[in-house]
Amino acid sequence: MLFPQIDELATTGIVSVREDAPVSAALKQMARCKLRTIVVEEASGGFGLLTAPDLVRLRLALPSLDIAIQDVGYHRLSCIAKGKNILDVLDAFENSHGYAAVVDGSGGLYGIVSNTDILSSLDPQLILQRQCLRDLLRRHEIKQARHDAPLGEVLPNLVELDDAVIVVKSGKRVGIVTTYDAIRLLQNEVPLNEPVARHMSAPLHTVSIDLTVGEALETLRQRHFKRLVVEEPGGNVVGIVTQKDLIGVAYSRWADLMRHHEQELREIIGMLESKAARLEQIAATDPLTGAANRFRFEERLLAQQQRHDSAPLTPFSVLLFDIDRFKEVNDTWGHSQGDIVLKAVVQLVQSQLRNIDTLARWGGEEFAVLLPQTGAVGARVVAEKIRHTLEQAMFGRAGQVTASFGMAVYQGGELAAALLGRADDALYRAKRNGRNRVEG
Repeated sequence: MLFPQIDELATTGIVSVREDAPVSAALKQMARCKLRTIVVEEASGGFGLLTAPDLVRLRLALPSLDIAIQDVGYHRLSCIAKGKNILDVLDAFENSHGYAAVVDGSGGLYGIVSNTDILSSLDPQLILQRQCLRDLLRRHEIKQARHDAPLGEVLPNLVELDDAVIVVKSGKRVGIVTTYDAIRLLQNEVPLNEPVARHMSAPLHTVSIDLTVGEALETLRQRHFKRLVVEEPGGNVVGIVTQKDLIGVAYSRWADLMRHHEQELREIIGMLESKAARLEQIAATDPLTGAANRFRFEERLLAQQQRHDSAPLTPFSVLLFDIDRFKEVNDTWGHSQGDIVLKAVVQLVQSQLRNIDTLARWGGEEFAVLLPQTGAVGARVVAEKIRHTLEQAMFGRAGQVTASFGMAVYQGGELAAALLGRADDALYRAKRNGRNRVEG
């Protein structure tokens, strides 16, 4: 069957805990069964999910895990009735954990379906066996840590189930830490001051950027990976491809196939195209702040370069800005308050920009702005306006924050890396000259 029913994909051997059970009991079961997640049974009859990143967060925040699951929170699961077609319920998997509960006619739990289960149903022939990873690579943030970094600094980077941290020693990538490793470390009560190199998975398994989509699917299935670390010839890691990325290209390909039967299957085509557009939007958006990510920014920057080459008299500029002393916000108020500040900064900055401008999260507390039809004078005006707006705002418990700005105007024929490099140099001049200022 081309589009299977959801219960055909469901995993029915479910490990679960009650919501009044202690978190430590959930951790023990997850470690024993080698799981990244565990189902939470609610007294009301609903279902939830406790994940490895949740346990990392709780371990770092609480003195003990002997506290009821219902008191610390978990993810509510979307419930899907048996018999539903996979196309009807794909939206249920757009959450950060990628799971949904399948229930029978009486509301009882029949099974659990995840992105992994959806991938297992895909026929590689349907998604262009010869299409390569370079054709669909989305440049997810590549998280890295020094081999001697303590676990307490590394584990907080595992915030979603697909996340991983690559361990580096002397410039070489020597291992990886995933959410699966986090469960083992927490259950064994490994001291958080121990170096990550003692507990990483090694060696680091990478795949070539020229791997076909079909080969990538088989690698995920055979090795039970949640993501693939992709490298170019020569060993340079260029990105990460997740299960969600491969699901996106699969359903987009299915949409292409169905166009040959447009009259009979018009409704299905509409659903697939809507899903493909939604996945494309997710792939180009920073999940925390809602700003564009680096992939979308680089895409629009290239379009501006091409436009400028055909109309050289129309300038454009870029800004790079960085929240000053942001580490102090995290250290003083915690990462959750830091996340609130980042989201509020994006909202404030977006309110100062035009519809044609692009704001992107560049990484951590650093942001980039693309300003079409804007020369040096205009770019400085925009940067000063944003700087002043941020300086005057209050950000909850964190209070006042400021930002430093670097600006650069595109020079015809210049490479994007050179343009951004000039803006980055200007940003660091602003930092050296006292912060909360604009340099260009």
